Order: sequence, then C-alpha cells, then structure tokens
Amino acid sequence: MDASEQETLAHLLQMREQLALRLAVRKKLMSFEHELCTNNRFFPCTDILSWVDAIAPMVMRTLGAGSVLYRGRIIAKDDEDVFLAPIYHALGVFVDDDEGDLGHTRFAQAYVQQQIDRLESGREVPSFASFDDKLKALRAKGWWGYNKQDSGAAPSDATGNGRINPAGISYLYASSKRATAALEVRPHISQLVSIAEVMTTDEIVLFDLSRDVFADDDSTDEETKMFRKLLAHYFSRPNYSGDKAYLVTQYISEYVKGRIEETTGLHFDGLCFSSSLDREGINYVIFDTTEHPKYEIVSSSLEKVVDMQGKLETYLPMTDSTIRALMDAPF
Repeated sequence: MDASEQETLAHLLQMREQLALRLAVRKKLMSFEHELCTNNRFFPCTDILSWVDAIAPMVMRTLGAGSVLYRGRIIAKDDEDVFLAPIYHALGVFVDDDEGDLGHTRFAQAYVQQQIDRLESGREVPSFASFDDKLKALRAKGWWGYNKQDSGAAPSDATGNGRINPAGISYLYASSKRATAALEVRPHISQLVSIAEVMTTDEIVLFDLSRDVFADDDSTDEETKMFRKLLAHYFSRPNYSGDKAYLVTQYISEYVKGRIEETTGLHFDGLCFSSSLDREGINYVIFDTTEHPKYEIVSSSLEKVVDMQGKLETYLPMTDSTIRALMDAPF
C-alpha cells in the first residue's frame, strides 16, 4: 500500500467512525422522541439533558439591545380591505369592493375614473403633492399591517403547538430577515403578509443552534460535538409528522427556559436556529412575552409575496414611487 492509498484508507476509517457516531447519537435522539410520544411525556429516562448542559456554554450568544428582528402574520383575503381601505380613503379615492378585490389595481382604476369625472365636470385635479400631504399622518403612525398589540406574541388561548412551545404557552417567534418571517407563516404566492419590526430593548441571551456557530466548538468530546450538530438539525428540520415531531424540541426548550440554570448556572432568554424554509434565515424565539418583555414591536408593513424564495413587494406603506407607478403617469 503506497502513501496515497494509506492516506485514503485513513480518511475512510475516519469517515466510518464519524458515521457510526452520527448514527449512535441519532438513535438516542429518536429513542428520546419515541419515549416522549409513547411512555413518559414529562419525566423521560434519558441522558440527553446532560448533553444539553455540556453544549450550553458553547452555544451561548448575546443579542444586543437595539437589534432588529421581524415577525410575520398572514393576512386573510377577507381582511385585506381592513388594511387597504383607510389608505385609499385618505387619498380621497373610494374603491367599489363589490367584486371582493380591494387591491392596488382596483385603486388605480378608481383613481383614473375619478380624475376623468373631475376633468369632465371642470373640477380641479389634485396634484401629487396633495397625495403626499394626505399620507403624512398615516406614515407617521408606522402601522401599515397589524398594530403593535396584534403583531406581538399570540395570546395563550390562541396559541397552538409550535416547534418550541406547547399549546397554550405563548412565546415570540421572529426571524432575522423580512423574507424569512414571511416564508415562516407559509403564505401563498400573491398573498399579503404583515411584517412587524421587533427591536430588542435589552440584551437577550440565546441558546444558539443556528448553522453558523459550529466553528467555535472547542469541545474534545466527539459525542458532544455530534449531538450539537444533530440537535441543530433537529430544531431546524421541516416538520412532516404533525405535533409529535415537536415533542423533543419543546421538551429541550422548556429545559433551557426553566431548569438549565440550576445545573449550569447559565440563564437563557430564548433560542435561535436555522430556518427550514430560508437557507440564509435564522429564527428566534423569546420566552418572556409578559407585560414588560425585552423587546418592543415598533412598526409594521404590508408585503405581497412574489415567490416562494422570499421575494416580497412592499404593498403598504405606499411610497411616492408606488403611487406614481400605479397611476402610470407623471405628476
């Protein structure tokens, strides 16, 4: 066996060892999931939590005050006029919604007809500057989608099972990008989504399982390293199995939230992990959603989903260029 073959053999042996370790750790995670599903929901017999303790110092990350995250909420078709009508009315354009479509095209159609009516009756046609003046008050408010209260975490009585929370326990889910926040609520193409801007008001300590943190893993325990990688995958993988697929992530999240400080001395305000729907996006979950959390909802916009890659078209606020484009004429 020459030197090249020896090098190849050594590489293959190392791969075999890593694959065997991966399978062994994955088997433990699957066994843990099975136990939570069929045997012990609250007090499982497992050593998984000792691994969670071991990786805690390595995945601890602080999100500074003033950081901006985004939270998405679907706009139902029947609710679109709730958001669009006040804007159109502020511009003095009243759209007939008999056909159930109060979109920007209908707005432009109504606007053009009103200008025709004004010209034919000899009345003055308003200038573009007057539109800008009419929108100033609305622009100052900053709420073009859901308002501050409705953009925050869902109330407990409206909270179903999530990746991190059991039904009835309310956490704030947010994302690193607008596109990620939109994709995470699973919209249809052309659907409107309210995207709220969330600003942290204090430092938030996160149990960080996002994909960009593995380079700092200085653990000498290969089993612990493998657990960290597989746990990150477990948190970010797509869910094809219904609520039972969330049992492991819910259990570990509850442990990180309430008990890990007892064993490690480390306190966490939430978690973050890679999005399964946006390769470049990160999802954040903040545990405390009580009266004075460490974040504030500061504004919202209404975005139209252009494609399933996360391309968005800002529907509201209507910028000057948006209005000009809708009218398709110089002002």
